[in-house]
Amino acid sequence: MSPTKIKEKIRETNSLWPFYSLLATVLRRFGVIFLGGLVVISGVVIAHQTHQMRQTTIALKQLEDEQTALELQWQKLSLEQSSLAEHSRVETLAEKRLQMKQLDSRNEVLITPSVRGRE
Repeated sequence: MSPTKIKEKIRETNSLWPFYSLLATVLRRFGVIFLGGLVVISGVVIAHQTHQMRQTTIALKQLEDEQTALELQWQKLSLEQSSLAEHSRVETLAEKRLQMKQLDSRNEVLITPSVRGRE
């Protein structure tokens, strides 16, 4: 580069120097305020996220407790159903309530199906 071009570049830089100085001042003053604002906003966002997480955890715990209670109830109902359907219980109820009794071979009647056309 020639010395004249270097001098022109220096003049351009010197002519823009007040702008750079003003920009630096603004950034120094408002940059701190801007960064402070970002810190406050990020703190509020973190607090909100933490609150939502706690609420979700509480809801999850309640649903897990409800699931456990329903599983226990299902086990009790299954046990009750199996005891009510037990063969000896059904047989006892049939004998007492319906006056049913075991058949012996003398009282047993067998019916055989007939084929159409062969009577």
